[in-house]
Amino acid sequence: MQLTTEEQERTAYAADNQPLAIAWGRIIDLENQACELRALIREAIENTARMRRAAARKDYGVESTDADADAESWHWRAEKALEDDE
Repeated sequence: MQLTTEEQERTAYAADNQPLAIAWGRIIDLENQACELRALIREAIENTARMRRAAARKDYGVESTDADADAESWHWRAEKALEDDE
C-alpha cells in the first residue's frame, strides 16, 4: 500500500528526518497551489464564456453591463494575483 503525501511527511517527521519532512511539506504546498490554480482557470473559462456571450448580445443591440463589470473584475484579480506572486 502506498502512503499519501501527508502520511509520507508524518513518517519523515516521526523518523526525525527533517529535510525529508520539509520536502514533503513543500510538495503538499505545491499540490495545494496547483489545485487553487486549476480552480481559478476553471472560473476564468466560465467567466470568459459569459463575457463572450454578453459581447455577442451587445453586437445584436442588446445592452449588457455585466460584461464590462466582469472584465473589470478579472483585470483587477489578475493584477492582484501577479502582485501576490512577487
